Order: sequence, then C-alpha cells, then structure tokens
Amino acid sequence: MVLNSLIKYKMNKHIKLFPLVLLLCLLYAFNNKENPTSEQPTTIAYYQFYHIKDTTQKAKVFSEDFILAFNTEKSLYTSQTRLKQDSAIQAALKQAETKNNDVIDMGVILPTTEDDIYVDKGKLSVVKNHSQQSYLIDETTAKTNWKIEKDTKQFLGYTAQMATATVKGRKYTAWFTTDIAANFGPWKLNGLPGLILEAYDDNYFIKFTCTKVVTTGGFQNITSVNIPTKIISTSLKEYERMRKAEAEGLGTNDFGSGITIDKVTSSGGGNNGTASKKKFTMNYPLELTN
Repeated sequence: MVLNSLIKYKMNKHIKLFPLVLLLCLLYAFNNKENPTSEQPTTIAYYQFYHIKDTTQKAKVFSEDFILAFNTEKSLYTSQTRLKQDSAIQAALKQAETKNNDVIDMGVILPTTEDDIYVDKGKLSVVKNHSQQSYLIDETTAKTNWKIEKDTKQFLGYTAQMATATVKGRKYTAWFTTDIAANFGPWKLNGLPGLILEAYDDNYFIKFTCTKVVTTGGFQNITSVNIPTKIISTSLKEYERMRKAEAEGLGTNDFGSGITIDKVTSSGGGNNGTASKKKFTMNYPLELTN
C-alpha cells in the first residue's frame, strides 16, 4: 500500500545527475509521442481498482486509479495514479535543478501498475513501462465467451446489464451498458456489446468500478490510443527473464530503476516489544493463465 517513509535522494553536486535525469525524462516522453496519424480518444472512463493480493490478510487491500481512453475501434487502459505520480516526480526534479538543490524530497511514493493495455479491433497488447523503456508484448488470447444475463441495474445514470465469463483463469461478473456503444472495459475485460462499468471476480477479491465517464475534455493529456512507435517488441517469457536478471543483480540498472517500487513487504518486529508483523505474500494473482 502506501509507503509511509519519506524518501530523500542526496546527490553529489559535482556529478551533476539532475541534467541526466531530466534528459532521460524528456527522451522517454519524446519516444512515446505518436506520429501525426495518431488516433485520439473520444471518451474517457475512470475506474477504481481493488485487489486483495494476500488472502490471509484480507484487510490489506491494494487500490489504484485507472483511465480507459477509447474511440470506436481502439482503447488504452493505463494507471492514472502512475501518470500523476510520474508528473509529480518530474516536477520535483525540475524544481530541484532550477534551485540547484542537492536534496530532493520525493514525498510519499505509491507502488503502481507498469502495464498499459491496448486493444485494437479485438487484438490485445500489453506495454510494460520499466526503467525509462517500453516493452511491447502481444497476447494471443481467445475471445471471451460472455454469457449475458437478464439482470439489470442503474449505474452512473446508465442502464447496466449483467454478464459472466472466465477471464485469465478467474470467473467474473460484469455490468455493461449499451448506452455507450463500445465493446471495451477495464483491464483485459472486453468483448461485450457495451462499455463495462463494473466487474468483480467470484470471490470479490478483485474489483473494477467506473466512477465517471467523460466525452469532452478532462482527458488527462491522453492524446492518442495508438501503441507508441518507438518500442521494444518481446515476449512475456523474455521480459520476465530480464526482470529476474535485474533482481539478481545481473542486469543493468539506472537512476530510473532506483526509484521504482514494484511491491511493498513488511516483516520483522519493531523495538516496541510488539508481535512481528505478518509478511505479505502474493497468493491471489490477477491472472491464473497467460
């Protein structure tokens, strides 16, 4: 969840790391700009995501805000929390460089999802953003076999209808509305004849809830739903091999990876004589199948 410790990075003025970091940020932003033929979103749906990752500690719920930007044929699902946090970090770096400070107060840093999920005419691709680089992984997933039920309810002023299906090894209930003619939804849930406004697994350990739908303005600077043109294509197996090598100290690391937080664990007791905290264990992953 929230990392409550205050993170401060002290840099040697003579090394001049600030210009390097700013340059990396600018290059990263430039590399992710679309070409002139990029397709803009016509609608943005905002979602709150909840996930109980450790079923032995159900009170600890991971939460994150997401954005689903889409038009008639394409969609982009990305972490709003990550976008805001990255923007704040870059602003802090720029301010420190301007004032020639050698200490950067990064404040509270949240663990966020690195994946951007693109859907283009039914084809799903995942872009993993790691260490100032983006990696494209195409998924060859079968079409979701949704069973549309008769149950309906009102959701955000829309009439939503229930549907059920198994996605990535887990059974989901989804509520979609044909009032918004788009066969998209949060994460990898799509393929219904209307926008998915809410979805949850059969244990209620995973839940996606739409909080608002915007059709004009408020697009959070998302100007395209196209996959970035300058990107490294790879497979999930190769990507996981690279991340494992990094974790074992065999890969290369840069300043960007030094401030990335993938997960937070707690273990050991304090000095106040209280019982040791139970260690976090990921025993309820989002996906059971690739």
